[in-house]
Amino acid sequence: MKGEISNSQLTAAQIPDADGDLSGWVRFAHSFNGYEFAGSLEACAAIANGGKASSLSELRCALFFEARRDRHSGGYTDVTPTVQELLRQIKAKVELQEQTGPSTTSSSVEPR
Repeated sequence: MKGEISNSQLTAAQIPDADGDLSGWVRFAHSFNGYEFAGSLEACAAIANGGKASSLSELRCALFFEARRDRHSGGYTDVTPTVQELLRQIKAKVELQEQTGPSTTSSSVEPR
């Protein structure tokens, strides 16, 4: 997918502000291929709908799915609260990574 950013290359500055202008969230969401990470559309949906995403890759997968959900609903589904929460959690993980250094998993796809 064009424009992908691996977890190890992701910086907090690249993540849209959850409480500010959300106009860039869809572009950011597509910087991670949730289908590739999860293995299928169904598995990606399960991560997003399960509400238990906790790793950086799972959170980014869920955000990716919300972008797809928004697109395919024609904008009739309000995903804003979910998107804001996912952006906050992603930013917190990345800021921690920036403070402590990269984890042992440096690729954009973490093992499941």
